Amino acid sequence: MIKIAAFGGYSKIGKSMTIIDVDGEMVITDMGADIERLVDYEDDKSYISLKDTEALAQNGVIPDDREFFRKHGKEVKAIVLTHGHLDHIWAAPFLAAKYHCPIIATQFTTKVLEHLMRNVKQHNLRILTLNPRIKYRLSKDISIEFVHMTHSIPNTAISVVHTKYGAVMYANDWKLDETPTLGKRPDYERLEEISKEGIHSLILDSTNVDQDGYTFSESIVRTMLEDVIKKTLSNKTIFITTFSSHIARIKNIVEISKKLGRQVMIFGRSMEMYLKAAADTKIIEKGKFPDVAVKRDRINEFLKYVRDRPGKYVIICTGHQGEKGAFLDKLTTGQYDYKLGSDDAVIFSSRVIPTALNIANRNMLQKALDDLNVNVADNIHVSGHASRNEHKLLLKMLRPKHYIPSHGGLDKISSGIEMGKELGYELNKSSHILLDGQELVFD
Repeated sequence: MIKIAAFGGYSKIGKSMTIIDVDGEMVITDMGADIERLVDYEDDKSYISLKDTEALAQNGVIPDDREFFRKHGKEVKAIVLTHGHLDHIWAAPFLAAKYHCPIIATQFTTKVLEHLMRNVKQHNLRILTLNPRIKYRLSKDISIEFVHMTHSIPNTAISVVHTKYGAVMYANDWKLDETPTLGKRPDYERLEEISKEGIHSLILDSTNVDQDGYTFSESIVRTMLEDVIKKTLSNKTIFITTFSSHIARIKNIVEISKKLGRQVMIFGRSMEMYLKAAADTKIIEKGKFPDVAVKRDRINEFLKYVRDRPGKYVIICTGHQGEKGAFLDKLTTGQYDYKLGSDDAVIFSSRVIPTALNIANRNMLQKALDDLNVNVADNIHVSGHASRNEHKLLLKMLRPKHYIPSHGGLDKISSGIEMGKELGYELNKSSHILLDGQELVFD
């Protein structure tokens, strides 16, 4: 018997956590945070520690697994983390230790997790780094494998729980990038091999399943960025903000800027975390990237050089969602020794994540930039999530017996169900709606 229980990441994006139960032996896939609620919670706290675990669960910041652990904690054989985005791993330092089982992750994800652990002084997690295509046996009847997949963060993987009933595959998040600018294209060969062995069920990120067509490759954004940076070279300083976890994007910006004769500075705490993880795992060459400035005094020291040498710098920074406390928020509100004006350019290599808080913050940031007469370029970006046609391609390739859309809320999941109908998947028989707090049972 296989049971799949949704603890988070189905009714809305964020706080991802799924339980896969195979005849009483259980695997947890992902332990993430609801980022919007985390931001609200952090506003009221000077520091978050392990002592906050219960309050974090009660406030909906992390999955509330207390009742599950009381009943089934000893039956959990592993916690599997698919990639290093915070909505998939941030809760692990708070929840994982009590299970007394390994956390399994790829190299880059492991390094990000170690940083999060240091932040809250968590030292009791047993982490096992697993490379793609290597099977790790958890028991006589189940084993774990990662299959390499492309996304907007390095070392993203589809997790595969191999069972006697067939594989249970968990694909959150992913896209099919044929020409990535960092790392390899998806491991189609291994996916086809697993399909031939038999796939019982596929849990599939539905973030962009309602978007027709295909998601463009990251190589397209590199071309877009080079074009936009060339057009803004007449501005004395160019500020580019993007997702801190998007190492490929940051690498492209650094290389393009140097090619066009601009020196690069990087500002922001989350930039420091992800770039250090990338350097530690040799995804990037540390010597080719500047050190990240985090503290106010250090940033002001660097901004003095920027102010005194106009036309010489590109600054990569945090704040693309307008989030409070990020570099761009502080810069536009006068908290640094640099006055933005009409001679400056701000490039948003990102899109607004459509939550009420993000939309409000981003609108306020845009108004501040408009008031300062800053030259703004927006949405120089492609998504890290697959569009509708890529979902069809993957489903046709894998041919799972059961298809379970996730990661997007009921409207996105419903779009996935409709898409599945086109390929012969029938609701409640071979395709299934699963929301937070619910479970599916397959006899």
